[in-house]
This record gives sequence, structure tokens and C-alpha cells, in this order.
Amino acid sequence: MPSDRPPIIAPRANPHAPEAAVFIDRWVRRTGLIQSFSAQQRFRKAGCADYAARVMPDADRERLKRGAAWLVWLFILDDQVAEHGPGGLTGQSPPFADALLDFLPPDLRRTPPPRTAAQRGLADAWRMVAPAMSPAWRLRFLGRFHAFLGARLMETAGRECRAAGVSRPLHDLIEYTCGYEVPPPVRELPAFGALTGAAVLPHPRERGFPPELLAARAAAVRRARSRLARDMARRGLPPEVTAPAAAYAGALARWLGGLPGDGELPSRHRRLSFTEDVTGVPVDLLRPRRPVPPPAPSTGDGTGAPAGVSEGGRE
Repeated sequence: MPSDRPPIIAPRANPHAPEAAVFIDRWVRRTGLIQSFSAQQRFRKAGCADYAARVMPDADRERLKRGAAWLVWLFILDDQVAEHGPGGLTGQSPPFADALLDFLPPDLRRTPPPRTAAQRGLADAWRMVAPAMSPAWRLRFLGRFHAFLGARLMETAGRECRAAGVSRPLHDLIEYTCGYEVPPPVRELPAFGALTGAAVLPHPRERGFPPELLAARAAAVRRARSRLARDMARRGLPPEVTAPAAAYAGALARWLGGLPGDGELPSRHRRLSFTEDVTGVPVDLLRPRRPVPPPAPSTGDGTGAPAGVSEGGRE
């Protein structure tokens, strides 16, 4: 009897992965997220650009670079939490997590001077992405990023809430990397909520997600995409509304399809410690350094536009 299961297809990788690798290698040094040669070598072996290329296979070159930078920032923050526990080596209180929000100004104003590498990297990542997005997207991302910090950094929520908190900012980031914001009439539909809800994943294991979980989520996303298409057609939404929504839904499905299954990645892709200084001492990137280092050269000029370049990027 023929099987109803779809064939397993290897994820398609973005052809701009090499350029993204060069970009983020420079970016982590420029922002201070990587502070030693040995840490940089381990960072290169981790294949963060290859990971980004799997989950963003259709992003153009510049959006892939910037999306990869966001993933790197989240990976390194996760590394800090895994190594030092919520709050880092210093056991910071929740207001410290809230301070990170100052580096995501929705009005693109200048940010405060960063006092940590995590703040510097976050501010720079925001300046690379936010100018291309609508004010409504920025406010939505800010709220979800706040929930992410509470879920991951401070562990203030239950398991299901933590999964949603970690996933939602990534869902918003997909709107940037695919180049389409979901129009408000679609975002308000229950079918759209079902779509994004189907793509919520728990925190991954060291070597990826259980394949049965990914298969179940992929099937749920396929059903939700079909439901969304039917709902948009039934409501008679115009093409200028349905086309961006369909593009986003496809990008979300490809993101999910590019995630690594459990045991799929080689051992060198396990969680690595990227955060040590030149003497080999572990660095808490969430802790202010004294004296405060001068601002590192940035991909942005602090006003929301990348320095000296158009929205397409400079690298």
C-alpha cells in the first residue's frame, strides 16, 4: 500500500551563505561578542551562517546577513544563560533584562551608550533591521522581545509560555528576511493565529529537534496554510493583502523545514562556549565592563540607517 507520508527532502540552503559567514565573522568581533582568537575559531566551526542559510533559503543576500546576525545574538545570549544561569554570572535582577529594551527604540532614536557587548550587539542588530520595517512591526517586535527576555533570561513563565516567548520574535524576524509584512486584515484572522501557533517550538536540544516533533509541526503548518488561504479567499481579500500573507506563510514553512533534526548535525554543532577573553577567562557579556570600552565601529550610525549605505547593507 502506498504511504501517505510525504518524502523527506533535504532543506534547500541559501546560496549566499558564504557572504553571510564573512559578515557575521566581522560583526561579532566589531561588537565585542567574540573577544578571543580561540573563541572566534570555535564560532567559525559552529556554522551559524549555514544554519541561517537553511532556515532562510530565499532571503536576499543582505537580509540573510542581517537575519544571521540576529540569530547569532540569540545563540550567544542562550549560551550565556546555559553557562551561567538566568541573569548571567552576576545574577542580575529583572530590571536588568528590561534595560535591553532601551536598545530597541521603535522610533529609531539614538540608543544609550552600550555598556555591555550584549547591548552593543543588540543595538547594532536593531539598526540593521528596524528601518526597513513599519512602526507597527517595531512595536510588535518590541513587545514580543520583552516576552522572550522574560521567558528565556528570567524564566518567569511556564513551559508552554516559554516556548511561545522564544518563538514569536523569530516569527517576526521572518517578515524581515522574506521581505513581506503580514497586512493587518490577515493578522486579525483566527487562521493566521493558527498558522503561527503551529510553528511554535520548544527550546531545542543540543543537537536539534526531535524529528517526530518537526514532522508534526510541519504537518500542522501545512494544514494551517491551507486554512488561511481558504479563509482569505472566502473573505474576498484583495491580492495586495493576500500575496504578502502567502509569501510569509511560505517563508515560515521553509524556516521550519530548515531546522535541524535531533542528531542531524555533527558534534561540532553542539552548544559551544564562545564567550571568553584573551586570557581564556569566561566573559559575562551581560555584565558592564569597567572602564566602559569606547563604541565599536557599527553597521549603523545610531539613527536607524546603516552608515553610508542604503538599506541593502554595506558588507
